[in-house]
Amino acid sequence: MRININFASRDYLLARKVYLALAAAIAASVLVFVYNLGVYKNSAQKAGVFSNQLSAQKKIAAEMDLKLAAIEKGVNAADVKAALGEANFANRVIAIRVFSWTTFLNRLEKVVPEGVGINNISPDFQSLNINISGEAVSSNRLMEFLNRLTTSKYFEEIPPTFHTNKVLADKDNGKTLQTFGLAIKYSPDGSHTFKSPYVNKEGLH
Repeated sequence: MRININFASRDYLLARKVYLALAAAIAASVLVFVYNLGVYKNSAQKAGVFSNQLSAQKKIAAEMDLKLAAIEKGVNAADVKAALGEANFANRVIAIRVFSWTTFLNRLEKVVPEGVGINNISPDFQSLNINISGEAVSSNRLMEFLNRLTTSKYFEEIPPTFHTNKVLADKDNGKTLQTFGLAIKYSPDGSHTFKSPYVNKEGLH
């Protein structure tokens, strides 16, 4: 029979356990440090790439600013103004050619009642805002004309751009006429959707 006797003291055994635990903690700390170091190096590398890209973008932006400044110095303001004027003129010519007077007058004629005469039509061919002036034998006829316009799918925005005035047409018999002027929006494709009549007797002056 073999007998093993351990002569180590209790304090020695406790210290040994503490040393083993401390060694394990140090080893874990070293592993964490190595991992964090790798992450840091990777992040630093990416940050360097982004920094280089940012510097390149700033350089390109600075070069573009210099080129733009050089172009602006070489451009004559009068030439730019003349070019814009030519472009606007071309756009107006195109709009005039597209606008169909025949179709417009036919549509307007359908909403003009008896007793109402049109004296002047002034269109803006780009915005299709049209000024119309004329006269009516009575306020009732004028109101009928306005109501027809408001119910038409080809005209809109009536009033508030509307005014009227009573004038003496014949001094001998005291006959009067209602002269009027209004601005309307013409919709060639009939896109205006009628909602409700707006004109009434109180709207006439």
